[in-house]
Amino acid sequence: MMENREMQLPIRCVYLLVFLMLVGCSTTEPQESTLRDLDVQSSDKDVAPVFVKAKTEADIKQAYNDYLASASSAEKGRRMAMSRLAELEIAELNKLDESTVNNQIDIEQSKTYRASIQRTIDLLSTSLAEYPNAKDNDRILYQLAQNYEKLNFQEKSLDTLTQLTMRFPQSIYYAESQFRLAENAFISGDYLTAESAYSEVIFSSNGNEFYERSLVKRGWSRYKQNLFTEAIEDYVEAIKYRKFSAYHSLTGNDKSDFDEYFRALSLAVINANYVENLKNYFSEPAHSEYLYYSYKFVSLIYVAQQRYADATNTLDKFISSNPGAEKIPEAYLDQIEIFKKADLDKQFEVAMENFYPRFNVKNHYWEGKKHTQAYKMIKKSMRDNILLVADAQQQAYRTTHDSKYFTAANEWYRRYLNQYESYARTDKVYTAYAELLAIKNKNTEALTYFEKAAYDGNIVLDKEAAYATIELTDKLYKAQPENSHWLDLHLTYALRSVQLYQKEPRYQQVSLHAVELAYNNQRYADAIRFSNSIAGVTENATRNESNYIKGLSYLKTNNATEAETIFSYLLTTAKNTNDKNRFSNSLALAIYQQGKADLMNNKVDSAITHYARVAKQAGSSDIAPDSLYEAISLAVKHERWNQAVANIELFQRQFPKHKFYQDATRQLSSAYIKLGKDDRAAIVFEEISAKDSDENIKMSALWQAAALYEIKNNVPDAIRAYTRYVDTYKTPYAQYIEAMNKLSALYLKQNQTEKSSFWQQKIIASDNQALQNNKTDRTNYIAASSALALANIQKNKFDNKRLVEPLAQSLRDKKKSMQDAISLFGQASSYNIAEVTTEATYSIANIYQVFAKSLLDSERPKNLAGDELEQYNILIEDQAFPFEEKAIEFYEINMARTADGIQSPWIKKSHTELQALFPSRYGRQGKFSIFRSTVN
Repeated sequence: MMENREMQLPIRCVYLLVFLMLVGCSTTEPQESTLRDLDVQSSDKDVAPVFVKAKTEADIKQAYNDYLASASSAEKGRRMAMSRLAELEIAELNKLDESTVNNQIDIEQSKTYRASIQRTIDLLSTSLAEYPNAKDNDRILYQLAQNYEKLNFQEKSLDTLTQLTMRFPQSIYYAESQFRLAENAFISGDYLTAESAYSEVIFSSNGNEFYERSLVKRGWSRYKQNLFTEAIEDYVEAIKYRKFSAYHSLTGNDKSDFDEYFRALSLAVINANYVENLKNYFSEPAHSEYLYYSYKFVSLIYVAQQRYADATNTLDKFISSNPGAEKIPEAYLDQIEIFKKADLDKQFEVAMENFYPRFNVKNHYWEGKKHTQAYKMIKKSMRDNILLVADAQQQAYRTTHDSKYFTAANEWYRRYLNQYESYARTDKVYTAYAELLAIKNKNTEALTYFEKAAYDGNIVLDKEAAYATIELTDKLYKAQPENSHWLDLHLTYALRSVQLYQKEPRYQQVSLHAVELAYNNQRYADAIRFSNSIAGVTENATRNESNYIKGLSYLKTNNATEAETIFSYLLTTAKNTNDKNRFSNSLALAIYQQGKADLMNNKVDSAITHYARVAKQAGSSDIAPDSLYEAISLAVKHERWNQAVANIELFQRQFPKHKFYQDATRQLSSAYIKLGKDDRAAIVFEEISAKDSDENIKMSALWQAAALYEIKNNVPDAIRAYTRYVDTYKTPYAQYIEAMNKLSALYLKQNQTEKSSFWQQKIIASDNQALQNNKTDRTNYIAASSALALANIQKNKFDNKRLVEPLAQSLRDKKKSMQDAISLFGQASSYNIAEVTTEATYSIANIYQVFAKSLLDSERPKNLAGDELEQYNILIEDQAFPFEEKAIEFYEINMARTADGIQSPWIKKSHTELQALFPSRYGRQGKFSIFRSTVN
């Protein structure tokens, strides 16, 4: 409030004593020396006492004091000497004032300061006493009042100012003196005296620095006396005199004064019940903005008093009495904000229903006005308020299921999308609208908006919206099973999210359901992909069922090797007879299919081995005896006598009651005759590996041969041997993976990066198909490292793709490269190896961050300029925002691993990036400035 401002202003330091006190004397006789000579020297022997040359200020002051001690009051130089001494004292005070401002004054200086003020008071008082009728005594009185105030002698200072105003009404100090007297009276509560003194200032100031302040303070003095009409006049005059700029451009003191003046005016108007008459005070066109703010501030006071009806009625009066005013939209908006603040939901909704048709941003009302501050304000507030109304209607419909609320909410969402769709993702409107439609069972339409919220091409932007698309497509497929479109969408959307959120239980259930749907609809590749997505993170029962369907899918796609691996593992974990039977029969079929395929390709030895393995690994299966007998028959036919002997002996042990038992025994006799007595043994490991009948020995021999080649740095032969090993032996799994890792390293050593990558891809594919109990820490590390290496290759491709015109093509390419890289990093991360996972997570976050920056830095169409370019930039920023959010999400995922005791440079890098992206949460202090105002 104005009464709290500047109640007591320090008297300004105006020292004008440089020989302005007594310019003339009573004599016209020329003098041989003057008082000014005291500042220099005197050698006049006719004058007593004799002065020596003064070289310091102290010497000069002493010289003047000596003179005054000897000079009588009748001497015409005495008053001038007093003035000179006062001048010197004031100069010393100025130095001490500067020390005080700079916080350099100490106790001794403080004593010196007060002593100097007292000497100045004494000199000025003596001058007034000895020369009461001097013409410039108004200045002496003004200075005396100043110095009294410095010593906090308020009464003496005020008495001195009163003398000044009474004796010198034409003085240049008159207005300021009256103002200070008025301020003191106001502080003391003597508002009548204050009003009179402020009036004197107003009548005499002629627009000086005290005029405006005196108008406002006289208004307050009158307000305190309940003279509200007169107070209104003073406030209005002060406002008009100030000539404020447009309110939105005001800053600092201008804005503070504007608010204070209009608040004071509003209080007076309310107390005088003069709201109806406001238009009479600001009737000129130049003051039209003042008229609006006078009503607005009255309404604000009512709001502060929780008199909401009075607040809105006040704005109604402005609207009705000024129908063509430029501020009409803002007045309506003020009413809407009042309803919001008062939680008057119904009135708020009605007001918005009336406001929107007249002032929405596409209305013709804004033609030629889109540059105005009002348009910008309405555009922003309209966007926010539409969402508030839509949400309120949606909540009402959710609670009551009354269709009128659905209709209203639906209309408001469509209005929003008609005018603000570029902000729809940022404001979460797509999701909210989709939820409304879903509640109404408009699932097809709801899916459209969930899709807009969830995806940018193949990239997931909104996790929850993406999950909603999965649920809705499943519901639509169940309702229309003949429509494969819904199944396609369901599997597509499920796979996108499962790849990112595979550890969440709900997505594990999504994956299992998708596996079943895909298999039942002969979508075997999809079934395998979904099963892989949850292979290592879900509970046993779910994982086993998923793996079983995955194995069946491999059989359907003639990939019996992978199917065998799965069924072998499942058989070892089976707990009941039913599971053991079905897993055993499936395993037998997978092995048998491998033998059949090899035979068709004339791989006789491999075919015999596979047929025999059915009996060894799935001996209780239905086809085990027949498969082993086929192995015997094939070995005899092709004179594979060692294999024939081994398999016949196995048949005799396992199936002694089988119908082919006698025939197998006869063939064994023939095999011994054909074989002779010579044993075949290997001379070197590689010969053993090529010819030995014992697979374990062959495997061991071949591995040792390859290892020796590697040790001797015989890279070509090492590659050949390891390649044979990989082609021949898929188990044990750990050795199989190690062999491929060796090949990748050896090819990299020869700078054959493509072949190295080939084996890394093969490692990942094999690991995806492997069962959990076959894996070791070492195999997991190899697979994770391979996935990470491939991911970094793909990331380099992504980093090197620039977004240039034509943007649509380059954007598609970069998004495709981005999705490929994220998928590979995600796979690397799934192994839960800290050093790999933290790097992969950081890289995913970095990809999203780089993509967001690439969007912002993308080449702009050359044909855009002005508003079109600005709108294009806004759209680009809206597109980039979700990717930056995803970057933050993955950086935060990395940071969260510290809770598990994981330390990694990639976590530190994530924290560094988060400090740049999200300083308010991650400890980066904002910049600030301290401003010091100095009163001169």
